[in-house]
Amino acid sequence: MENLRTVLLFVPGDRPDFFSKAAESRSDALIFDLEDAVSSEKKDSSRLQVEQALTEMPPGPKELIVRVNALSSPWGTEDISMVRRCKEINAIMIPKAEPAEVHLTEQLLGESDVRIICQVETARGLQLAYDTLLSSARVIGAMLGAEDLSAEMNLRRTVGGREIDYARHVLAVAAYAAAVQPIDTPYLKIDDQEGLRSDTLRAREIGYTAKAALLPRQIPVIREVLMPNQQELEEAGRILKAAEEAASRGRGVVTLDGAMIDAPVVARARRVIELAREVEDDDR
Repeated sequence: MENLRTVLLFVPGDRPDFFSKAAESRSDALIFDLEDAVSSEKKDSSRLQVEQALTEMPPGPKELIVRVNALSSPWGTEDISMVRRCKEINAIMIPKAEPAEVHLTEQLLGESDVRIICQVETARGLQLAYDTLLSSARVIGAMLGAEDLSAEMNLRRTVGGREIDYARHVLAVAAYAAAVQPIDTPYLKIDDQEGLRSDTLRAREIGYTAKAALLPRQIPVIREVLMPNQQELEEAGRILKAAEEAASRGRGVVTLDGAMIDAPVVARARRVIELAREVEDDDR
């Protein structure tokens, strides 16, 4: 599983005045939204605006993602055609993802190397999540769509988010089983920083390693919560030191405190250190 992103910032596809500010944000990825954020009468013009912006955007470290409309809609196929034309796009997010939608998306993407993030936001989609995430080698992540799921199940959304706990657990387990990244749903109360902190912490406790943001001001809190804490950082340092000592002695087996440490654990420790360095760079 490659956890290449911690914060993914949604950018409304019909607001080109937001594009530059989003590009300058501290997010790891931008999600240009052609679906829920755009009204029906603006779908075609927004697609053109997003394509132009991505084509003109200077190269940078951010992952560029487009949330397309459902293929069952009048706009989904054209959205994917745009994605194929625009070489700057790294991945697309498909709404209400199920195996059939992933298979059709893969066919439409053709020979491009665009990856897929599945947005799981229906009861049926949640039940099929593991099969959906395994339905294509292009799939790199799964995002919970809590609002659509809650509406379908007639759940009242609360600040604590207890009503989506089960869905969060199910999708996180499916993502880990399929070796893709679990990405948490955005927190809608954009001015509630403490609520955002609690919501992000809850997601981390369940196993989410990334979360979507709606505005740049949500990014610092999400990054702080999802980044490694001091205990994790110290443990990672000990693991890497043990690995370096084993390598210097020509040993292929790493041991720490009398226990064997395998390669995935060493790789995770290295990633923990890298994430901590990213935080230090952001604070400068």
